[in-house]
Amino acid sequence: MKAMPSAARSPEPAAGRRRRRLEQLQTENVDLNRQEHEAGRIILASTPQTVRLQIHAPCNAGCVFCSQGDGFESFRLDDWLARFDSSMTPVLQRAATLTFSGSGEVLGLSEAPALLGYLNGRFPHVEKRIATNASYLTHEKCDLIVNSASRYTLQLSLHAPDQSTHELMMRYWSFERVMKNIKQLMEMRQGTDQVRVHFKFVMTTLNADKLPDFVRLAKELGADRVLATYFFICEAAQKYLSLYFKQDLANRAIDEARSVAQEVGMEISLPQKFGEGPAPARTPARCNEPWHQVVVDPEGRILPCDLIGSFKESLADKSFAEIWNGPAYRAIRRSLRAGGGCLGTCQRHNATSINDWEAHVDHRHKCDGQIVQEHHRALRRP
Repeated sequence: MKAMPSAARSPEPAAGRRRRRLEQLQTENVDLNRQEHEAGRIILASTPQTVRLQIHAPCNAGCVFCSQGDGFESFRLDDWLARFDSSMTPVLQRAATLTFSGSGEVLGLSEAPALLGYLNGRFPHVEKRIATNASYLTHEKCDLIVNSASRYTLQLSLHAPDQSTHELMMRYWSFERVMKNIKQLMEMRQGTDQVRVHFKFVMTTLNADKLPDFVRLAKELGADRVLATYFFICEAAQKYLSLYFKQDLANRAIDEARSVAQEVGMEISLPQKFGEGPAPARTPARCNEPWHQVVVDPEGRILPCDLIGSFKESLADKSFAEIWNGPAYRAIRRSLRAGGGCLGTCQRHNATSINDWEAHVDHRHKCDGQIVQEHHRALRRP
């Protein structure tokens, strides 16, 4: 007579089975996407690893380096669900990362809790990256992020280690509230590895010398990483903020920040210094973004990259598959595969571009005449 097991094995909950299936689809898609990029494929069987959703929202800050301007309608979850949920959900489920960008403060939306609930329910396995100035990072929203068994990376846009510089850079007066919210978040996320926190620092002539102290603050508050980037000039009037004209200041800040990061044990991402060639590992081979990612705005317009100029494709006119492997995407992949296109002046994928003025200028949504005019104005050194 066979002995009965001491305890019957409990069946796996339906939510667990669903998550495992989604994770398998995600892994297979990401692996295939990586292989297709390495092979230089023009038509892809995979879907993008990263989906960037441009969500516009009201903003309580007035950052000196803001590039977005006004006139955007705030994101509405019900509009997104009605227009694009059915077509984009299969793409989002297979992505590794879902990044939120756009104009304004996403967590300041009145329906931010509903949005977080939607993301937690549909895409718990996908890393969700949210940029926020932390002023709306309330206990309710922290709870939806930290206690959801969902994956998040919060990029806290601070740009300063002290109140006076924070107010100078962001032109609003919430430093004490921001620090309180960050400390609350760090306390609530203890015991989970599902939530990472990055501190963002946009380097300008106004704050570059504060970068080493910013690294120390990030360590003190428990951040996982510091992300430092150069400022992109969006209008000629902003040229005085660009470190292109203060290269010694930029290089000194980068060296000191790297030294402090090593001293305190902080992971840090720094831009290339001026006047230096890149290490061999950073020499560009090919931009991966038209293979690895897609940008979608609230109206369904599609972009391969947030820095690219005109790209007239929209989910309002075509299916995602028709756009992803359509003529426009094929053309840009073919151009980049041949070493052309926008790679020459791209800071993200071509470190050699850092000494080129064009790499510090964002030309989105501008006509050729305006670009030329602003180019000549800006090259008149301050």
